[in-house]
Amino acid sequence: MNNVKTTRTVDEHVQHVRTIFDDITPSYDLLNRIMSARRDVRWRRRLAGRIDSDAGRIIDIAAGTGDQAIEVLRHVPHAGLFCLDFVPRMLDIARMKALKSGLEDRIDFCIGDATGIPFADNSFDASVIAFGLRNIPDKARALKEMIRVVKPGGKVLCLEMSFPENLGFRGFFSWYLNRMIPFIGGLISRNRAAYRYLPNSIQGFLRPEQMTDLFRQAGLTEVRKLRLTSGIAHIHEGIVR
Repeated sequence: MNNVKTTRTVDEHVQHVRTIFDDITPSYDLLNRIMSARRDVRWRRRLAGRIDSDAGRIIDIAAGTGDQAIEVLRHVPHAGLFCLDFVPRMLDIARMKALKSGLEDRIDFCIGDATGIPFADNSFDASVIAFGLRNIPDKARALKEMIRVVKPGGKVLCLEMSFPENLGFRGFFSWYLNRMIPFIGGLISRNRAAYRYLPNSIQGFLRPEQMTDLFRQAGLTEVRKLRLTSGIAHIHEGIVR
């Protein structure tokens, strides 16, 4: 009997993730609001608030449908921003949101991969990624790319889901991730497999203290983590040398 292949190569994983997000694009925003009880809106605002108000050029990695980019530009009113994502369908929605928000002149869009950002060194005052790093197989390389394109003294920020420290709440959160999210996500998007992948990506992601180590090992200084909503999300940040 032939052996059954149970693991994916890096390229296969990337294509798998791209296919998932392309498929769930129409319901992505709605499900984010439902599944986080709209906490994701507050978390994005907190992330935007961590960017220096005098930042001139910012890049949003794995920008998706543009929610984080719009929050950033509301906080940094004179900045220009680049949205980078590897799912064209997501960026199409981001463009429509920018137009509706009157921000189309301040946002540019680029199809690309976080592990090979198509900009020169020291191009930006800050780089951000929200709910995207856990989907990237080579997280260290993606972080190094985010650092490379930021000027010395600029900031690198990551907003990500995490498991709460409280054991009682952790049990509830695990039940919610593994039972409710696939059910709700499958009902609305009609792609239950995608909403099994997303909880698995959260549960398999680095712990907050491991993220701190990753930021320090990448050479960032003044590394901090900010705990959000009982620890189910964190903002991680550091300054480029």
